[in-house]
Amino acid sequence: MPAGGFFAALLLLAQALQAQAPRVEARLDTATARIGDPIRLSLTLYHDAATRLDAPNLPLLLEDFNPRCRALSQTAWGAGTRVEQQCDLRLYALGSHQVPAIDLVFITTAGDTLTRSTHPFDIEIVSARGEGDDQPRDIKPPLSISGGIPLWLAVALGVLALALLAYWLWRRRPPAPGTVPAPAPTDFAAEFARIAGLGLLERGDFKIYYSLLSENLRRFLEQSPGIEAMEQTTSELARTLRGAEIENRLAQRVVEYLTAADLVKFARFYPDIDAARRAPEAGVILLCNVETDIAARAAAAETHAEHPV
Repeated sequence: MPAGGFFAALLLLAQALQAQAPRVEARLDTATARIGDPIRLSLTLYHDAATRLDAPNLPLLLEDFNPRCRALSQTAWGAGTRVEQQCDLRLYALGSHQVPAIDLVFITTAGDTLTRSTHPFDIEIVSARGEGDDQPRDIKPPLSISGGIPLWLAVALGVLALALLAYWLWRRRPPAPGTVPAPAPTDFAAEFARIAGLGLLERGDFKIYYSLLSENLRRFLEQSPGIEAMEQTTSELARTLRGAEIENRLAQRVVEYLTAADLVKFARFYPDIDAARRAPEAGVILLCNVETDIAARAAAAETHAEHPV
């Protein structure tokens, strides 16, 4: 091979190797800016598939320049990758400043590291004067607290915390005398339906099933006819019902319902499964009949008061 061809081949080989090696390009959109004006720093990196970038934390590296950085973007570049990131820098002091060199680390598939560095940039910050102004305008950097949090954000978080604390204290305040809200009335029919849907019969939990049914009916008797049913035995409740303003046959049906539940609860009686499934519906029928009987008796009493014989 002629000497000229050999050196040309070496040059092409060197260019190819250079193209594949990690490369870093950095540029500023201006070297002179007014105080507080943004200066765009653009960073472009190239690396092949055999290396990966250990991405730098530019906001931390450039914190003296009040940076606002966009996220890294990656695009295909031949057989490798092109990485770009831009930051807007702002300076609030007049005079000469220097953006330091930034070290970029690339890691190979073998675990080796390659370091590439940008070159430093000199920036001149000039005053922002209007016509007739003799002094620079009073431009100050945005206030921040330790950790880089802007002051406005810290204030907003503090106000939100105070508002949440005030709401929490307001919710925990004791109710004023006479303003305690009355509890919502219990839907006893819906409670019977809920008990039926618990799956207790399928699991063989007859005692719990009938205990819940009995308790629901007793709570209804305490609320609607006003009978102290929760603390009485079924025998005691039978005597009480005989003296209550409920039709005798209806009172007997209530006692029979509670007695059937007592057999399962206390005598280890195993009920007929079909009868057990119908027990919630039977309880709802009792509720309706008792309410209807009470309403009819109240209406009859009112009519008698308005039109005495």
